[in-house]
Amino acid sequence: MVHMFQNKLLLSVLSGLLLMVSFPFSGSITPLVFVAWIPLWRIGLELRETKRGGLKFFGFAYLSLFIFNLGTTWWIWNSTTGGAVMAFVCNTLLMSGALTIGFILFKKSSPMLFLGGLGLSWISFEFLHLNWELSWPWLTMGNYFSIHPSWVQWYEYTGTLGGSFWVISVNILGVLILINRKSRQYAITFISILSIPLLISFLLSNKAEIAKYPTQSVVILQPNIDPYTEKFNIDPAQQVESMLGLIRPYLHNTLAIGPETAIQEAFIEKDFKQTRSYKLLDESLTSTNSSLLIGASTFQLFDQKHSAVSKSLPNGTFYESYNTALFMANKHQQFIHKSKLVLGVEKIPFSRWLPFLEQLSIDNGGTSGSLGVESEPKVFRNEDHSYAPIICYESIYGAFVAEQCNKGAQLLCIITNDGWWGNTPGYRQHNQFASLRAIETRKFVVRSGNTGISSVWNSQGECLKQLGYDTKGVLTAKVPLIKGKTFYVRFGDYLGWVSVVVFLILVVIRFRIQKNV
Repeated sequence: MVHMFQNKLLLSVLSGLLLMVSFPFSGSITPLVFVAWIPLWRIGLELRETKRGGLKFFGFAYLSLFIFNLGTTWWIWNSTTGGAVMAFVCNTLLMSGALTIGFILFKKSSPMLFLGGLGLSWISFEFLHLNWELSWPWLTMGNYFSIHPSWVQWYEYTGTLGGSFWVISVNILGVLILINRKSRQYAITFISILSIPLLISFLLSNKAEIAKYPTQSVVILQPNIDPYTEKFNIDPAQQVESMLGLIRPYLHNTLAIGPETAIQEAFIEKDFKQTRSYKLLDESLTSTNSSLLIGASTFQLFDQKHSAVSKSLPNGTFYESYNTALFMANKHQQFIHKSKLVLGVEKIPFSRWLPFLEQLSIDNGGTSGSLGVESEPKVFRNEDHSYAPIICYESIYGAFVAEQCNKGAQLLCIITNDGWWGNTPGYRQHNQFASLRAIETRKFVVRSGNTGISSVWNSQGECLKQLGYDTKGVLTAKVPLIKGKTFYVRFGDYLGWVSVVVFLILVVIRFRIQKNV
């Protein structure tokens, strides 16, 4: 009995280690993800007929997935200890809980249906994890291939959930091969499912015809201001002047891109033209016929409570704080607020129903507590061109960016501040995810990171140039403004809905079979 437990314990640890070392910049041995789930799911098969099998499976799954979470996102600790513990513990709980639901519902089914139920419960979880209060989709299986864009050119049809289906399907077939070693059918299917997407990707890898599209000169700013020791302690106007000093030589009919919350002179949006920052920026932009897309911390005032995150003032009015993308062109300005907020720092989950939770917010400088958001994804428009402002964390939400492209975005502009984590895999992972957004939408991506990495990506997800971490400087490029919509842009995460529907159908089939036995 002890020996059997020890074997399962080793298999559980093995699954966690394989998931970890195959993730980008936590090992980056990507092919191992195609066998990473096999040890854990083999445990599931063995526990189906045991007493309290569901509880035991949950324990082994929790161990595997805790190793996975800790080994790939440990760098969160550098920003916030409490947030890191919550991410490791709670995200692992959600992941293992989703798998355990699949285990319980399908434990009395055939091995194939059981494994299919586990796989669909995972993909359904990934989909739901993109669309609720505790959303944290960093570890979606489809994200593994961000460092191999040539493998997943078909993401323009499926998005990252297509990659998750690929990983899960291959792992299911791997388990079936182990328990049916004499069956060539599973082996042939395993090889086919593994290789056919690679062939399709090769066929789709031809460079898009971009010569027919207009181009835009861009200068990407990387000011390299330490978010802990400088960003909130130096005069805001001085910071703006320092950033302008970097980009002025390149301003001539140019779009300048600056990082998240680069303008630290927090202001009420309607009064922006009265700020020192505006006067400095306007002078440089107007004289060079240039435009600017940059991050800022802003506020709005309301006569009455505007949303659940509105805070009251002594005079009876209300205000909301925002993490904002600011666009300046032709003496006009537009504001778009970040909508995908970082848990614990910019958003307290469930606080609209439980307001006292706002007291648990983490202060990383500037405003704390839940910020205001847009009602829907938006884009900036300038004459005939449209740009998608993608603020930090929003860049890991494919469907969110796809909706911006549905509204006409021709260029994806990611603005971020990844200095919170230090020189760790976190900022490298975040930068690399830009390749997936480029493939899904077939748009060029320009990325401004305060401390790095700033980069330029083509519509095949290839990095054309970048400025490394902890470097002060600029990148210049001429990028095409591409029109048109991919299949994924039109239909978003439809595979998530497919997985949920098929999962429910399998549940119905499973209970009908049990009823007729």
